[in-house]
Amino acid sequence: MKKIASKISKRLSKVQASKIIDLSSYRQQKQEAEALFSQIKTTQKNIDNGHDPLHAVYIHAQNLLSVLVDCLQEVPEPALDRFFKVIDEADRDYMPEGPPISPLTKSYFNSWLLFDLVIGLDKETLTTIILDLARQFGLDKQMIETIGIMQDSRMGIYEFIGRQNGHILLKELTKDSIIECICPAGYQGSQPGELWFVRILPPVFDCFDYSLVFTTPYVLSHADKNAWLDYLARTVTGKKTKTTATDVNQLMKYGLSPFYWHEYIFEAYLDARSEVIFLSGLPDIRASRPQATDIQEFLAILPERQ
Repeated sequence: MKKIASKISKRLSKVQASKIIDLSSYRQQKQEAEALFSQIKTTQKNIDNGHDPLHAVYIHAQNLLSVLVDCLQEVPEPALDRFFKVIDEADRDYMPEGPPISPLTKSYFNSWLLFDLVIGLDKETLTTIILDLARQFGLDKQMIETIGIMQDSRMGIYEFIGRQNGHILLKELTKDSIIECICPAGYQGSQPGELWFVRILPPVFDCFDYSLVFTTPYVLSHADKNAWLDYLARTVTGKKTKTTATDVNQLMKYGLSPFYWHEYIFEAYLDARSEVIFLSGLPDIRASRPQATDIQEFLAILPERQ
């Protein structure tokens, strides 16, 4: 058990005994998720209000995580306060409601705060803490497996190859394997060579032969594949500095700072439809991003001019 999780574990029994934490919502969500998982392992039908069954698995797992995170907010632990302070700051600055309010979607933002935001020397996330406390929360093996897969996920740059047998075919820029996916947001791709910035979740339970585009797709408009490969070559150098990352996994999951990919999406925003958001430009070339202006600096000095 990692350091922060260990501290929370010691406090958790006390706050549960004193009934500071109300676990009734968690118990209900847990029962619903376990029932759904059991059904899905015996049928592949759209059994969850029309949702694709793989999508339904991940939706229920994320809902359960969200309830547990709400419970953790009631635990008096300074390390947890650091998590929620960073999340509140990001929520205030980037307003993740999706267009037209913000280019940051809820599906992107909620995945980041659960799986990618790290605190402490052990680089713990809210989800790794919950996994370390799985026994205390009574999580079963299937749920632990599903949540662990979600924790290991990250954003990535994928090339759209085409469609086959009702599935979308995507290939990560730095890999050769083609991934068959569904996209619940509804976007099916435009033309081969298009680049997507998305989080893909793999099959679970050995029940599925396709993956899931979990976030609303960010499509990189007029993107040059070689330009993105050059960006990765410049940024992934085998060592961690303020301007470089040790590998692609680290870069795509954590960025070069906690808000690195938030800032890119915000400044690269170009246009949107209900099922897709269009971005333009590269993360390390400011002039290439359409919203990367000095408007904040201008607004900061405006009162002095009046």
